[in-house]
Parts: sequence; C-alpha cells; structure tokens
Amino acid sequence: MDIINGLSGGFAYLLSQPQALLLIVFGVIVGFTFGATPGLTATMGVALFIPLTFPLPGDVAISMMIGLYVGSMSGGSIPAILLNIPGTPSAIITSLDGHPMANKGQAVRAYGWALLSSVTGALIAWMSLITIAPPLANLALKLGAAEYAAVALLGLVIIASVIPGTAIKGLVSVIIGVGLSVVGLDQITGEARWTFGTMELMRGINIMPALIGLLVIPELMNSLFQEDTHTRAPKSLAGMLPSFAEWCTQAVNTIRSGFIGVALGIMPALGGSVGSLIAYDQAKRFDRDRQNYGKGAPGGVVASEAANNGVTGGALIPLLTLGIPGDTVTAMLLGGLTIHGMQPGPRLFETSGDLVWNILASMLIATIAILIVGMTCFRFFVRVLDVPRHLLTPALFILAVVGTYALGNQWFDVVVMLGLGVFGFLATLARLSVYPMVIGVILGPLLETEARRALVSSGGDWTTFITRPVSGLILAITLIALFLPSAIAMWKKRKAAPDSSL
Repeated sequence: MDIINGLSGGFAYLLSQPQALLLIVFGVIVGFTFGATPGLTATMGVALFIPLTFPLPGDVAISMMIGLYVGSMSGGSIPAILLNIPGTPSAIITSLDGHPMANKGQAVRAYGWALLSSVTGALIAWMSLITIAPPLANLALKLGAAEYAAVALLGLVIIASVIPGTAIKGLVSVIIGVGLSVVGLDQITGEARWTFGTMELMRGINIMPALIGLLVIPELMNSLFQEDTHTRAPKSLAGMLPSFAEWCTQAVNTIRSGFIGVALGIMPALGGSVGSLIAYDQAKRFDRDRQNYGKGAPGGVVASEAANNGVTGGALIPLLTLGIPGDTVTAMLLGGLTIHGMQPGPRLFETSGDLVWNILASMLIATIAILIVGMTCFRFFVRVLDVPRHLLTPALFILAVVGTYALGNQWFDVVVMLGLGVFGFLATLARLSVYPMVIGVILGPLLETEARRALVSSGGDWTTFITRPVSGLILAITLIALFLPSAIAMWKKRKAAPDSSL
C-alpha cells in the first residue's frame, strides 16, 4: 500500500504541474537529440543541463534529467541503425543487426523493434525500481572486486564470440582494445605505460575519442571507396511498430533482456554496454534464428535495446537507496540531487519521501514519452539519408572532429581519434571487427582495476577468483562461453566425417 499511496501522490503532483510535465518531455527530446548525435552522450547532456535547473524545484529538475537520461539511451539506436554509427556506447550492439536490417530496406522495422523494446525495457526498469530496489541494492553491495572483474572478463569473451567471424579474430580485437585501455599512468605504481614519452598520453585514451575514432571514421572512410552502399531513406514510415503477434515472438527475449539490464545496472560501473552484450549473447543462444544474428536479426536489436534501457532503472536503484551511482550519468544525477538539497541514501525515503515518489512517477511519464517522441522524431532523423554522400560524409567528419574536441577542449583528443580511425579502417580491411576493440577500451579499465583490487585484498592470492562462489560461477560461465562453440563445431565436424566417407 505504501507504493500505491506514494505513486498516487507523485502522479497527482505531476498532473497538477503542467510545467513539470513539459520539462519531462523536453528532457526526453533533448536526450533523443544527444543520443542520436554521435559524439554527444547522456553524461554530457546531463552535465550541460544541470546548471539550467537551479531555479527549478528539486524533484522537477531531477525528473527532467531522468527524462534526458532515458531519452538518450533510446536515441542512440537511430544512427546505429541508419548509419552504422552508434550514438552511445550501449548502442554498439544494436548496430550489429540494426544496420544490416536497414541495408535490406527494413530501417523503419528495425527502429520500430528498437523503440518498442526500449519502452518495454524502461518499464521493466521502472517496476524494478519501485518494488525491489532495496533488496537488490543490498545484494549488489555484497559483491566484491573479484565479482566485478569476472563480469568484465565475461563481457569481453562474449563480444569476441558473438561477432561474426572466427573467434580468434574476435579475441585479437579484444586484446587490442584492452591494450589501448592501459595506455597512461598505472593507477597504483604511477609507472608510465605505452606513453612513448608523450605527456598527453599519460592521462590515457578517453573512451569517447576511441569510440568515435574506431566506429565513425572507418565507416566514413569506407563510404568514400564504395559505390551506392549508403542506406536510402524509406519512403513510408508505415508498419514501424511490430504487430502484437510479432511482439509475442520476441516477448521472452524482451523481458529477459530487460531484467538482465536491470541486474547489470545495479552493479556500479558496468552500465549499458555490458548489459546489452550479455542480453545479446543470451538471445542468440536461445533463438532458433541464431544463424542470422549479425546479419539482420530483429532479436539482436530487441535484446540490445531492452537491456540498455533496463540499465537506466537498475543504475538508479543504488543511487536512490544507497547513494552509490550505477554509471557516469547517475554520478551526474547524484551531483544534481545534492545541489537541490537531497542526500541519496538509505534515509532518502524518510527525509524526502514525497520528492522521491514524484521522481519515480516522472520516470514512468518519461518512459511513455519515449514512445511518442521516438515515433515523431524518427520522421525527421531519417531524412539524413536523403543527403548526398559527398555532402553527408564531410558533415559527419566535421561533426566527429568538433564533438571530439568539445569533450575536453584538447586537440590531442582529435589526433588520437583520427589515428584510431585510420587504424580501425586498416583493421576492417584485414577483416578484424572494431566492435570488440571498443568494448575492450570500455571494459579494460574495469577489469584491471577490480582484478588488482581483488588481489590486494587477498594478499596476492589468485585463487580468490574461484574460491568466492559468485566470481567462480561467472568464470565458469566465461570458460563455457569461450570454449563451448569450438567444441560443438569440432564434434559436428567429426560426426560428419564418417557420413561423408560413405
């Protein structure tokens, strides 16, 4: 009854405040814009708009920020599908099947699946947030550095195995990405690693320049050497949303992926990239159409988008109940809550109960706004495909340069971005996928930091990773994911050999 009463009061307050509703929708629109623009992120959007919320009531300000958060997670699928350029790191997995669907003339259908699964994942996140937040957050606190390191390793193995091609090439790409992630000063010893005497490299390679360089620049360079390979804008947006019967075929995948996103969002620092990776892997394992994953399977789009939107609610659980941000965006929200006089933590519901329920009610309104804004905005975003390539490619290149420079006002970031872009282009010519490299850059620091923390806590005892039950279980799953596909392939080959000799 406390939940019902709290939400009733929250919805009553928001419905009596037209300004609050308009600001939530405004936040979703801004979020879509940031998510749909490569180089801009939800973190950047929240950081830029927090100063504009100073005159607003605290609950209204945070509600607008949450609208921006969920909107950006959904908007990242637009360039991933249309241009094969993910708007956010979590949309990398969406592009694996979204863009092939667009190349088949199914851009509208791909986005319809992405939008509907985004809304479903956000609804699952919202229900988890209002019902099981405290017990799930307490469970996350019991996980240590060994568990986080094991999850990061699992994510790296999964991306190496789900990318089309040989597993060896996938592993090579992952190793390259992890190698890029360790450039800079060692966080414990202070020793310079792979800096080549360059002062700028001592601070390491930032994620966004690496993402833009490895994903955007190779795609732009490829477009210069290929004829008529760009996706044409669809003439009609009819049939965008799948029918109820079609949705039922992906219902289990959507719900499972949404809960995976929630679970991964609760674990600080993991975020949407790991959630979408694991959800994609599970979808591929259980789907009868698994051979088409990476070639335009709707299930891949559904898994990725449901998971990375499930992360939004999952990341808010430790923020509101324990004061621990689940990712970089919720870290910004933590600052916004503090600025507006709210202290996240176990006593938040006691000291600011009405404000919290207003925020939770606003998240449901923002989720509904995703569907409305998404269906409306796609009509305009899709027009970018009608721009001639000789105009679109330079415009995107300029946007990549400007966006990279704007991240830290450092020209060296632009140099790194362009250097990785050329490297990524050469890697694609060698049939090495750049997606595992990007995931390696994202998860590499998490793997190194948490693994070293676990070793420090255990006095250098490596068995801590297998003696702790949860981390041992995750590592066992990692080994299965790494070797099982090869074992099955060898078994099938041996089984087919006697038959072929007959």
